[in-house]
Amino acid sequence: MKRVTSAQTAFLCACLLFGLAGCTSEAGGAADIPDAQTVTEDFQKNMHQIDLHSNVPSFVETDAGYYFYFAGLHYVDKADLRATIVCAKPDCDHTNPETCNAKLGASYLLKGGDRIQYITIDFENGKGIKAVQSVKPDGTERRVEQELKFQEVSVDDSSYDYAIYHRGYVYYASDYILYRVAAGGEKDDAEIVWRPEKLPETEMLDGFPIADPNELSYTLWADGDFLYFMVNLPYQDGVYRDTLFQVDLQDLSTKQVWVTPGPEEVGEWETTGVSVSRWYVKDNTIYFYLSGGDFWRGDLSTGRNEKLADTHERTQYASAIFSDDYLCLLNDIPVAFYGDPTVVPGGFLRSYGDTIFVYGLDGQFVREISLKGLYEDPNDTAQMVLVCCSGKDIFFTTTSYTVSENTYGYPGLTGNEGFTNLCHADIDTGEVSVVCRLK
Repeated sequence: MKRVTSAQTAFLCACLLFGLAGCTSEAGGAADIPDAQTVTEDFQKNMHQIDLHSNVPSFVETDAGYYFYFAGLHYVDKADLRATIVCAKPDCDHTNPETCNAKLGASYLLKGGDRIQYITIDFENGKGIKAVQSVKPDGTERRVEQELKFQEVSVDDSSYDYAIYHRGYVYYASDYILYRVAAGGEKDDAEIVWRPEKLPETEMLDGFPIADPNELSYTLWADGDFLYFMVNLPYQDGVYRDTLFQVDLQDLSTKQVWVTPGPEEVGEWETTGVSVSRWYVKDNTIYFYLSGGDFWRGDLSTGRNEKLADTHERTQYASAIFSDDYLCLLNDIPVAFYGDPTVVPGGFLRSYGDTIFVYGLDGQFVREISLKGLYEDPNDTAQMVLVCCSGKDIFFTTTSYTVSENTYGYPGLTGNEGFTNLCHADIDTGEVSVVCRLK
């Protein structure tokens, strides 16, 4: 692992080559991980903001470090940011999923602690099997903790919603119904938290499901005594808008508390009036960032929204992550393909990000962190993605692509990704670290 400041960009390529000497290639690799680590029983809000369908690590936090899953289970020590692959086999090269302890087949991590829990998805005869499994902190003693209800008509993993863990319960959606079940409990003991008045109907064509326009996809959240879920619902004007519901965990009573505001209230942004770019609930307040717009907060008791910062003055577009203390913005631009100078909001890639802007949750600007040195070679870094923030730690990935010219004369992406690096930025110092190469 290597640290570089924004003033050292001329030396960054050499630092990268030296610093990527084998996060995943060392034999063994779990000897220095503490046997038991404490972890909050509350939902780890700041660790669960990324789109887990995208090719980015899934993180959970313990008192001593971070576990993340990216083609294998890894551990990062908080004290020195040393990354270790979680496999206790001394002669393992960590490439064979049949023999390596780190190759869990996990879809994403659920929680940490004395055992690392994760979600697995399997399909048998067209029926999905969704389970919680766990391993010890060194990757040994793998076991199934419980099986969860699952949508029975599915052909891939695009139709499931992610589970979360909060205060002894696993919350998840199945067949568009929101459930909870005690951790380690039987799936048939799951109780309904919420169900829509009208369930979407799935039609089949040649053995494949046809998307229903009323299909629901949940984004789950928890804060203290409340569960939250965001769904995209139709309104009288025919527009689907992200809508937030609050569930009292004492009696499971549910109420709508917020809906994506319109441009007449908060101005234009990347997906104006439809979807909020990134949001974070804390203490009955929703903090939200509008890419192409600004940083806001909404009171969930009154529904009143208040602008916290004119973030568009520093970045026209950005992707964002929150923590209990900060909003972090990466000034990437939505584009149709890498290198196209035409800005296309909603494009399938976001690129050009070279600076992280950090704000406090009060809207005060904290600092900017330059990442420009990571673009010394476009074949080394073509895209950056923010992953999570905790305390002073910001984690993000850089991904390389093969760069060539397309038929229109613009630089384009060809072939597959080359490799992905896990990187770190320190909010206090502004230093940037390449933690390890992931593949």
